[in-house]
Amino acid sequence: MELSMIDINWIGVIAATFAYYVFGGLWFSQLGFGKKWDDALGFERPEKWKETTIYYVGPFVGCLIASIAMSILSQLVNISSYKGAILIGLVAGIGFAASVSFVNAITPTMRKPLLFGAITGIYYIIGAILVSVIIHAIG
Repeated sequence: MELSMIDINWIGVIAATFAYYVFGGLWFSQLGFGKKWDDALGFERPEKWKETTIYYVGPFVGCLIASIAMSILSQLVNISSYKGAILIGLVAGIGFAASVSFVNAITPTMRKPLLFGAITGIYYIIGAILVSVIIHAIG
């Protein structure tokens, strides 16, 4: 199968990118799992600490790249149903994103690697399903 950039579902990619980004903002916020994630990292926020631009731009770019990749994968495996979209989201989320999150968590400086892997990995699993379903719905 030949695939070009024209075949990408750009409207679905844009919608999925924003949904994934907002979901991540809520998931990792201090009202979501942010405090537990900080604890897993061993990070204690200074009293007046503020995120810099990279904390917003980096995740947005990552969500965009993941959404483009999901659009391409969906075409390659010819997703034709919501069940298929959920399945490809699960495969990508568990098989790539969550597994990499757990491997990356195993560093000597990580205070609680399993907690970090769980919080981050579950975010990526749900996010991959969300992206896949949005791309399918808009495609």
